[in-house]
Amino acid sequence: MADEDDQFAGEVTVAHRRFVNAETGFAVLECEAEDDWVVLKGPIAHLEEEDRAYVMGAWEDDSRYGRQVKVREARPLAPADDEAVVSYLSRVRHVGPRRARSLVERFGDGTLEAIDRDPGEAFAAVGMPARKASEAARSWDALRTLRELHLLLAPHGLAYLAARVHKHYGGAAHRVIRERPYDLTAVFGVGFAVADRIARGTGVPADSPQRAAAAVLHCLVEAERRGNTCLPVGRLRADAAELLGTEPPSEAELSALAAAGDLAWVEGEPDGGPWVYRAETERLEAELAELVLGLSGSQPGERLRLPEQEVASAGIEPAPEQWQGVRAAFASRLSVITGGPGTGKTATIETIGAIAAQQELNVLLVAPTGRAAKRMTEATGLPASTIHSALGWIPGQGALLDEDDSLSSDLLIVDEASMASLEVLVTLLRAVGAETHVVLVGDADQLAPVGAGKPFAELVESELVPTARLERIFRQAAGSMIVVGAHAVRRGHVPSFENREGMQRDLFLIERSDPVAAREEIVDLVRGRLPAHYGVDLLADVQVFTPVHGGELGTEKLNTALRAAINPDGEPACGGRLRIGDKLMLTGRNLHELGLMNGTLVRLVAERRDPDDEDRVAGAVVAGEDQVFHLGAEDLDSLQLAYACSIHKGQGIELPVAVVVAHPAAGRWFFRREMLYTAMTRARLATVVVGTREAVARAARTADTERRYSRLGTRLVAGEAV
Repeated sequence: MADEDDQFAGEVTVAHRRFVNAETGFAVLECEAEDDWVVLKGPIAHLEEEDRAYVMGAWEDDSRYGRQVKVREARPLAPADDEAVVSYLSRVRHVGPRRARSLVERFGDGTLEAIDRDPGEAFAAVGMPARKASEAARSWDALRTLRELHLLLAPHGLAYLAARVHKHYGGAAHRVIRERPYDLTAVFGVGFAVADRIARGTGVPADSPQRAAAAVLHCLVEAERRGNTCLPVGRLRADAAELLGTEPPSEAELSALAAAGDLAWVEGEPDGGPWVYRAETERLEAELAELVLGLSGSQPGERLRLPEQEVASAGIEPAPEQWQGVRAAFASRLSVITGGPGTGKTATIETIGAIAAQQELNVLLVAPTGRAAKRMTEATGLPASTIHSALGWIPGQGALLDEDDSLSSDLLIVDEASMASLEVLVTLLRAVGAETHVVLVGDADQLAPVGAGKPFAELVESELVPTARLERIFRQAAGSMIVVGAHAVRRGHVPSFENREGMQRDLFLIERSDPVAAREEIVDLVRGRLPAHYGVDLLADVQVFTPVHGGELGTEKLNTALRAAINPDGEPACGGRLRIGDKLMLTGRNLHELGLMNGTLVRLVAERRDPDDEDRVAGAVVAGEDQVFHLGAEDLDSLQLAYACSIHKGQGIELPVAVVVAHPAAGRWFFRREMLYTAMTRARLATVVVGTREAVARAARTADTERRYSRLGTRLVAGEAV
């Protein structure tokens, strides 16, 4: 924390905008303060040249740019005199200095207030034609809205949200904050706690029905992030009460939300309850059950023939359980193949493809991510694409293909299906043709996909769909310590790190009890030892996985330390938050139009500037595994440092070398079996665990016992979308 002498508080006038990112709100401004000059940096993009503001912050010594003030809050002040008002009004479209002076002459000291009351009428009063007055009014609203947002948000330490909120709501943003503050949870990065802070600051009482409704919806959204699709009404009421700090919302209040269409209330027979969903999630779960039941109950396609147990022409001899999966693919409209690493899932896909080729069938292979699709093509020799690409996904509109315009294939094989969310799986199965067979392939023991439900694992558990469970580890894979260790973890046993004769030594444990020493060891491994030993690229081929974000071994400190070692001299970009050459991950959204999906690793190649305004960041150029992407400024907030990433965000990654944090300082109670298993199996050449043997053993022995609430299985067993 800064000493009192390091604090800055005072009135400034902006002289020059050195750097501005209109999308993030970050800016660097040169300002006049009393008789001195000061450089400000922070969420102050709303301040224009000649603006006055009262600023609070702390002095910092920047190694590259010298002494600056890091701004906590910047409250715009009204223009000090008539000339300042004229300068301010001249920014409004169609006004200019002449009309600005006419406005000041007409309305005097109350000029700004008069325009605020009715912009169109005020501009018309100084002779502006109706069309131009209307355009000027819109320009005025945009200008005033952003300033108003900062006035509303800055007292709560939330000025950094102004640009994001303005982009989402436009000229109505300040009214949303005043009248419907809980609607702000629709904005990326604004959760209930932030919206509640703003709402309470604007006078919303603790017992407001609007506040209770927002808390209930927030609890359901958070439950979905933990893998639930719904909550029992009692659990939901208790969670909401804890969030609100008041009595729990009544069942009558929940019923009113359901009647308004925000919630779905489902009576619980035969599985307890009642259950409460977000309305959209309930519709998706019911539709998935309906689609699965429809496929399971329909006759096989006429073009597919059940193969004999002889595939010598394909050059492949499947094991009995693999053959079970192969036959089910041709006998049933919907079937599942599940198994851990080294159990022959890819070989089974290859066999299905070879037999389909013999029968001259049209086969479509898809996977949730581009990396998984590419790996599928390399392993099987068959072309594969992402699910979104196969469906012709259009940003803002969704899938081009659906039940009315379906996928044209005899066989649809979905690899890494355990990563498919409820929404993705529903969207894909909607587009399945009338005679198409679907084969879902994945590992039911991996982490659940991000979002509501765990549909692949629930299908396996339901036993309604023909399922081949691959348990046998094949000879080549049986020599891998990663594979053997991962299967030990699946059974709740501690993996062996001992170098045994005949085993490929690809699993290592480096014990470091001190968390700072462990972090330094990870930096040393990634920066030099691992790339040199395995002959791989330290950015593209080595990934650090950790269970947590905070603490000495969380993503934040690991990324800071790794970047300092790997990319110390990268040119600052995107308002100084990133550097050219940084390893990044797209988080929180899918850019379907670019084929860039949530969780994709990229490298920052260049910052793009607006050709008409060099001070404005227009976007960035990033490089993926085999493609270059041009991102807009609105996408930059979704890029996060990824020298290290959380295990949850990295579950779709597979690459040569993985470094896994297993340490008491990194989520002692949070780090469990599914996470250890998933992290260990991300690497093809080597997995290096850094931490303590005790942390590995605890995670292996600790199953994820937190109940996930979902009624997909109940719906399937009941035989209807109940």
